[in-house]
Amino acid sequence: MDESRRHSTPSYRTDDRTDGGAGWTRRGLLGTLGAGVALAGCVARGRSGGGEEPIQRAFTVPAEQGHERVGVDVPAGRYRRARSATHSFAAAMAAARGWDVLDRLAARIRRLAASRGAGLRAVQALTAGIDYATDRESTGRLEYVRFPAETLVDGEGDCDDKAVLLAGLLAADAFDCRTALLMPEGHCATLVARADLPAELLASDPLTVALGGTEFVYVEAVEAVSPGRTAREYGTRPRLAAFTDRWHVLDARAVAAAASDELGRRLGNALPVDRGG
Repeated sequence: MDESRRHSTPSYRTDDRTDGGAGWTRRGLLGTLGAGVALAGCVARGRSGGGEEPIQRAFTVPAEQGHERVGVDVPAGRYRRARSATHSFAAAMAAARGWDVLDRLAARIRRLAASRGAGLRAVQALTAGIDYATDRESTGRLEYVRFPAETLVDGEGDCDDKAVLLAGLLAADAFDCRTALLMPEGHCATLVARADLPAELLASDPLTVALGGTEFVYVEAVEAVSPGRTAREYGTRPRLAAFTDRWHVLDARAVAAAASDELGRRLGNALPVDRGG
């Protein structure tokens, strides 16, 4: 990634959490089971009523009248705490749900949109437009699930980070969607309850997943395609697991195969190279 595009280069913790339960990352899950939007402007600071300086960001989103800039103030303390927290899908989703900053950002986007459906697409466009960076590129770690505060401030993230942010924005009061995460092999996307999406937004024959008696629609966070359609390179990948407030294994055989491949890569990297002689 072009370093000049970053607003800052955060210092990240180096421990990869792969413990069970709430501490699982995607790699931890596998190991346990199988052995048109731009970030605009630089950092600007203004003092909030509580005396804490927020970190201000602005995004350009589709609106009823072309495109509009929407600002978001992330409390600096919230960002610091996010960076020092234990990172996992469960922790990131808990941080995304009910966060007042995402509530206000979603409300601003909804007010600018001609309809609820247009607002939903604008939120998806926001996450798709955030700079894509792998965890290794941006943090030096194999796996790091950003909290929404980090994704907004850092202005970059991978599929995990974008999917968590999208899930949080769509769960905000302005849209009031039931959301979850889906893990195709090597990827992560958002799930939204089908009943919470306007029918006219859905792709024909949309990709859906049933979890706990609720039908969810696949909603891509890295590309602004219609709900129910996958991003171009992810359409045929096995769907391994989903996360609501707990893990749901969707394809145990695919999970085991993916875990075996990952273990092979790790062991391969650990073996000494025979240079002959």
